[in-house]
This record gives sequence, structure tokens and C-alpha cells, in this order.
Amino acid sequence: MNWGDEGFDRRSLLAMGGGMFFCTLAGQKISASDGQIDIDAHAKGLAVPPKVAAAEAARAGSPDPAANASRTELAAFTINGPAREYWITAEPVEWNIVPTGRDQMMNMPIKGKTKFTAWAYRAWTPHFKQPLGPAKVPGPLLEVGVGETLIVHFRNKLKSPVTMHPHGIFYSNEMDGGYKGKFTDPGGFVQHNRTFTYVWEARPGTEGTWLYHDHGPMDPLPVFKGLFGPLVVRAPGEQAPEAEFFLGFHSWEPPITGLKENFACINGRAYAGNTPDLRASVGQRVGFHVYGLDNFFHTFHLHGHRWTDPDGTIIDTKTFGPADSFRLEFVEDNPGRWFYHCHVFTHFHMGMNGWYIVD
Repeated sequence: MNWGDEGFDRRSLLAMGGGMFFCTLAGQKISASDGQIDIDAHAKGLAVPPKVAAAEAARAGSPDPAANASRTELAAFTINGPAREYWITAEPVEWNIVPTGRDQMMNMPIKGKTKFTAWAYRAWTPHFKQPLGPAKVPGPLLEVGVGETLIVHFRNKLKSPVTMHPHGIFYSNEMDGGYKGKFTDPGGFVQHNRTFTYVWEARPGTEGTWLYHDHGPMDPLPVFKGLFGPLVVRAPGEQAPEAEFFLGFHSWEPPITGLKENFACINGRAYAGNTPDLRASVGQRVGFHVYGLDNFFHTFHLHGHRWTDPDGTIIDTKTFGPADSFRLEFVEDNPGRWFYHCHVFTHFHMGMNGWYIVD
């Protein structure tokens, strides 16, 4: 086989699908050979769970349903101590997986289409008055300290019902954000143009690096389409590192994108020069927050560096699976241009790599 043949190279081989099965949706097996999945079409005709229907009826009887929605949900909760509030929407966004059109590691162009319509979370000023920036994959960082309450006002601007579900932090059953069939609470089935307020508590024992993602009735497709983001709970007295990075490892696959190739991504992008360029200086305390959110196991490897795990093990490559999250810290002492990447070689060469530059 001649790897130099036009139209078939190493990347083409690695980008081929690894099997026909893609996922299961509401008991139905979705095949990778079916073409791009129309999530909205699958969502049509979904039965509205009884608790959700009752909440909708109550809001419909309110003189100002949109304004009263958050107050109604918060009325059942006593907020003790300080609170941090976020206003987040879920919406479509035109996304370019390889905006430079090149793989800087191999110094090669990326041929073919790399744009599609993703779904993303977006941060807004209070009461959804103005966006704080574009919708992005991953969604905005949610940050809270132990002893604080995290209040997230969520509005769905997509056609399909979606939600926000957190990991790590404490929440009551009503604030789970998970779809549970006929037992679903309103926070697990947020419909088009509806708002729900989630109340999550950063109790002692929840400190750590976590994540949030959609867990609605179309799960896992909205997650695969981009609805996820980082969540960090700071311990009492914890100071953020001087250089701090949040990295989500995931995949864009043809059934989701409608594109021909698989892309292995970090924060929505593929290939060095497109994935985040991370920068630090010698002497700085550096922190990496890493999580995975697709169907695969990954590794995090940072060239020229090592760190100490909580159990005292010195490592330079860490394995993690779907929805796993972890952090690592060290004091920078090694200048240069370094790679960070997944060491699953197919993922590495489908774009799951980037630059870490130390001055």
C-alpha cells in the first residue's frame, strides 16, 4: 500500500469508522451507516412527562410565565450562604473543527469539509439581557467554592428538549437534570424556549474538577453534538493556579456532523494549531483540568513533564474514560514548545493533540 497515493493516506485510514453501531436512543439502535442523525426528527412526538406538563400548565396560568419561572423553581429551596448565579442558553452554532485548515504537527493541509452545525451552551449577563460571547464547545466554565450555592438559569433555544446535568456537586432529586421517562421532573425535560433554574450545592466533600452535560430525552446525541462543559468546585482557601487550563477530550463523528471523517478533538477542535494553544512561564504554578465525554477511553500525556497523583504516584500519562475528570498541578520548570495529546494512537493522529508553550 502506498501511503502517498492521492485520496488515501494514513489519516484517511484512521478516519474510517470502527464499526457500524453508533448508539442507542430510547431503545432504538442507531447505526453509523444511516447517515447524519436528525435529532429534532427523532424528538418529534415525544410524550411530555406528567410533572413537566403540570408545571407548564401552572406557568400558563401565571400573568408573566417567563418572569415567574425562576421564582417558582427557587421557592422550594432555601439558599444558605453565598450564591453564584449563571445564565446559560443551549443553541445551535456554526462550528469549524479545523479553522486553520492545517495540521501543524504534520505540516499538512486537512482536506475536505470541516464545518457543521453544533449545539453549544452560551453564557449571558443576568436575566439573559446580553450574551457574554459566542456559543462555544465546550460550554462556559461554571466555578463555585465549597459552602456556596450554584444557581444556573437555563434556557433552551433548540428545537429538541435538552437539559443541564452536573457531576460532583450536591443536588436534590428535582435538580438532577436527568430524563427519567414518566418520572421526569421539569429540569429533565426543558422544551424549546422554556427556562428552568437549577440549584446545586457545593457542600464539603464536593471539591474537585467536574463537568456538566445534557441528560435529556435525546441523550446521548446532544452531548455528542456539543452540549457539555467544565465545572470546578474550589476547596476553602484554594487559589487558582497562575496558568490554568480546562480541556475536554471528545469526538466529532459522521453520524453527528454529516462530514466524511471522524475527528478526535480537544475543546471542539482537531489538530495542533486549532486545538487550544496553552501558554505558561517557568516558575508559574500550572493546573490542568481534564475530562472526557464521548464513547472512548483516552489518555492525557504532556511531553517533557510529570506530576504527582493524590496517591503519591509520579506519572506522565493518565488514562480516563467517558465522563471521568481529574486535575494535575506542578510548578513549571521546563521551557519549550511541547505536545499535549491523547496517546491512543488513532485518536492522536485524528487530531487529539495540541501545543503547550513554556516561556
